[in-house]
Amino acid sequence: MVKKLKHFFTNTWEILKYSRRNFLQGEPIVYSAAIAFFTIFSLPAILIILMFAGSIFFSESTVRSQLVKEVESLVSEQASTQVSSILENAVEAPTGFWGITIGLVIIIQSSTITFFIIQKALNAVWQVRTKPGVGLVQLLKNRLSALAMVANLGLLFALSLLFDTLVAMLGDQLRMLLEEHFSSTIQVVNTVFYLTIVYVFFTAILKILPDVKVPWKDALMGGAITSLLFLIGKQIINFLLGRMVISGIYAAAGSLVILLLWVFYSSVILLLGAEVTKAYAHNRGREVQPKPIATKYEK
Repeated sequence: MVKKLKHFFTNTWEILKYSRRNFLQGEPIVYSAAIAFFTIFSLPAILIILMFAGSIFFSESTVRSQLVKEVESLVSEQASTQVSSILENAVEAPTGFWGITIGLVIIIQSSTITFFIIQKALNAVWQVRTKPGVGLVQLLKNRLSALAMVANLGLLFALSLLFDTLVAMLGDQLRMLLEEHFSSTIQVVNTVFYLTIVYVFFTAILKILPDVKVPWKDALMGGAITSLLFLIGKQIINFLLGRMVISGIYAAAGSLVILLLWVFYSSVILLLGAEVTKAYAHNRGREVQPKPIATKYEK
């Protein structure tokens, strides 16, 4: 038992050392800043897709209020105000064949920008790049993987909406059944559901987006580690942002600044999680190979 514990802590220490070294050698701050910057351009399109996904099952007003509520609980009240403003000023859906076609192309292009940048950042972590002369079809596949992440985000949001609605509908029956334990039980169920969504989302990012063949073992472990880092980091980020006073020239765009900072810090956590995933695979003796469209390089 003592030998196993010693082996576990030794491996953990080696993984952390390997992760730290590679993280500092990379450019996580640059990539995180780029992700936060492009989020501004992607956010309206992503919100439109989320609205569409949710509106399949619920009314538009319900989806809108739930989106604002999710952002408020995840980031802050100021950030939710910004999201609410974006949703209120969303352009009306275009009509006609060409209008709809052009609108869809713009939404797809805009919504995938952030995930495309995340893909580039993850490729830098794994030290791979797209091969020179890769055809248009292969590059389109890359874009489709980014689009799949947007669709995945929409599906998870729809599931979250469905879960909240079911809890609201069955609230009275559950309250009668569980009596005094109702509040604590609902809180536990909500927490478990939220953790599951976070875990699935990060695992999908680590498995799908990079141009490397990440084994499921490593993606699942990486998803768990990244989720843990995200949950810890989220509390720290929200604590810091809650005590931040934005004044002067940034006061008018305070909610936007907070949203940008939150995305920036979250991106740093994601890239750190990716480094830990790589270190875990390396520690287990698994050499992760690039996909056919990519090639490895040395830093």
